Amino acid sequence: MKKFRGWFSVQVAQHPNRVVLVFIILFNVLFITVSAAVISSLSLSGTEKMNFFHAAYYTVTMILDAGCIEAVITDIGTAGVALTLTCLAVIIIGMITFTGAVIGYLTNILNNFIENASAGNTRLYLSNHTVILNWNAKAPEIVNDLLYSDNKEMVVALVKSGRDDIKKEIEERLYLTIEKENALVRQKAQTMPFFARRRYLKNNKLGNNVSFIVIEGNIFSQKQLRDIRIDAAKSVIILSTDPSESAAEDGSYADEGSPQAVKALMQAADIVAAGKAAQHQTIIIEITDVWTYDIVQRIIRGKELGDKCNIVLFSVEEFLGQLLAQLSITPQMTAVYDDLFSNKGAAIYTEPVKTDDEIGYIREYLAAHTNAIPLTLLTQHGESCFCFAAETQKSIQNKQKPNRTSCSVKLNSIQSECKRVIMVGHNSQVEEIMHSYEAYIASQSCQGQSSPLKVTVMDAADNLKRMGHYRRYAFVEETIEVDIYHVEKTFEKMGRLLFQTPEPTCILILSDDTQLDENADSSALMYLAYIQDFIKEMLRKNPGYDKSGLKTIVEITDPGHYDIVRGYDMADAVISNRFTGNIIIQIGEKEAIHEFYKELLRYDADQPGGLSKKPQLVKVSSFFTQTPPPCTAYDLVCAVFEASVSSAEGAQKRYPALVLGYVKADGETVIFSGDLSEINVSLEAEDRVIVYTDFGCQTR
Repeated sequence: MKKFRGWFSVQVAQHPNRVVLVFIILFNVLFITVSAAVISSLSLSGTEKMNFFHAAYYTVTMILDAGCIEAVITDIGTAGVALTLTCLAVIIIGMITFTGAVIGYLTNILNNFIENASAGNTRLYLSNHTVILNWNAKAPEIVNDLLYSDNKEMVVALVKSGRDDIKKEIEERLYLTIEKENALVRQKAQTMPFFARRRYLKNNKLGNNVSFIVIEGNIFSQKQLRDIRIDAAKSVIILSTDPSESAAEDGSYADEGSPQAVKALMQAADIVAAGKAAQHQTIIIEITDVWTYDIVQRIIRGKELGDKCNIVLFSVEEFLGQLLAQLSITPQMTAVYDDLFSNKGAAIYTEPVKTDDEIGYIREYLAAHTNAIPLTLLTQHGESCFCFAAETQKSIQNKQKPNRTSCSVKLNSIQSECKRVIMVGHNSQVEEIMHSYEAYIASQSCQGQSSPLKVTVMDAADNLKRMGHYRRYAFVEETIEVDIYHVEKTFEKMGRLLFQTPEPTCILILSDDTQLDENADSSALMYLAYIQDFIKEMLRKNPGYDKSGLKTIVEITDPGHYDIVRGYDMADAVISNRFTGNIIIQIGEKEAIHEFYKELLRYDADQPGGLSKKPQLVKVSSFFTQTPPPCTAYDLVCAVFEASVSSAEGAQKRYPALVLGYVKADGETVIFSGDLSEINVSLEAEDRVIVYTDFGCQTR
């Protein structure tokens, strides 16, 4: 008896549902057996010829349907009291112990099934999907950018907590994007004829092609990782903790690494290394510090993944620091990068090639294609691929015989000019921003030239003190303490910087990413309101001031604040989380593109002349010896490319230049996409062309 009680207690603890089911079955079998035996043994009127098996059958039918009592008691008036009471007892007790218990048990099973399925605690049979481990402010932008994908996309997110809030956040984010994009499409179609409008709406309206599942669980559990099929995913994205969750009490940024992200990577890499992963799978881990970078490098060296998987380290602080630095130096590039860094419109794609002749490949490609612009040759893991600016991946393969015109141009050297940046506020990337400024100055400072960049920093006293008032950066001319609640007198110092210096000036307002979600972007938006009001007043006092050289770039983390920033003149918003999310999802889809973006944003001060390839905005009157005649985008791209490589000095240095689009004097930005031979271009002297070419003091 002791052994039985011990065994039974273990079964109750381990398998309570099974014990209940067995009890229900045994009790009802016993109950039906006893009831059938009693009914058949009474041998009363109506049951004289009823044997045990008949009685058992009629007992079950009475339990299931009380009306079946007539099969046993044909005439209730002549039936004995004992038989009647027995049948009624069988019906009542059976309805409770058999029908009620079974229904309750099955209901409980169904409820558990629904709850487990809703919570994602079931094995998924998926492939070629995107997996996100952990959650932060960049994750919604990763999912959102997949709306512009050409294919149906499936996203599975495994998070520690907050599943319902995350689902709601994604649903709202996708809904707002679809509504906003379709409103623009409807606006463009308003003036079209009826049938043309219907066709345009059908071809251009944005639909929801993203399905997502959010699972709340343990991101370190191999079982749960296998249940969401990370071995069959096309990419696995491991996100780190938001800076707002790891900031120290004094406002400094913790340098403790991202042990949770590292642990998740080790689990994921272990599954991939087992040899059952999909081919060419990419694991992207978000890196926020040197310690995490070092330990991930050790993990990569310790895992022999071969061609099954590639681990990509994405340094978010380095990326955002370089991006914000570059946009503050050339603020007109904000709209360009917003387009190129997203799957929307023109984007960057890669295609494997077998060549090491970059110039020859570009020439041959342009001779037979008009739907993509070849940019540069990349070599990674012993394989070569070419990067293109195109509308879709399929656009690269579209061949057609172009109709070239006699358009030809002559180019001048790209000359740099001195820039001024006023950096207001701080974030976790300030040191990376400063490092990028140093690299820019080194890449542009030819012998005998003055510094091409002057920087002023305005921030709260505590933040300036923590950075040592930026004394170690020679290009920082001064630092100005500012109190966000008493800024009127402080911003008066801007008058000297904005209206008494000749350099083009950009005001870079940084968003403090250590603030909690409810305070996100609050300081940046308040700085914007004060600064724009001050500039407006100064322009009123100086009506002859040329404001074309003045621009404000505001970094925000919440896309919901975008329209607030755009409501101000001379101000552009940089949604840092959106840029980061877009880049991460593109790396997951096209792993080789990571090297392209690293070169695009980095100023290579260590190379001779600081040369690196990146888009540059060049005024038409200074880039061309003569303004090009009206032509197609295809003709302009081919003419500029040939002029850049076939001139005497150009042939010697071989710097190919590719035109990606243009910016009109009024600010309208056009990025070439689709069939370039169908895009008409008419440039004027004050317009600027977007030229992808080598960047540095060694210009043509």
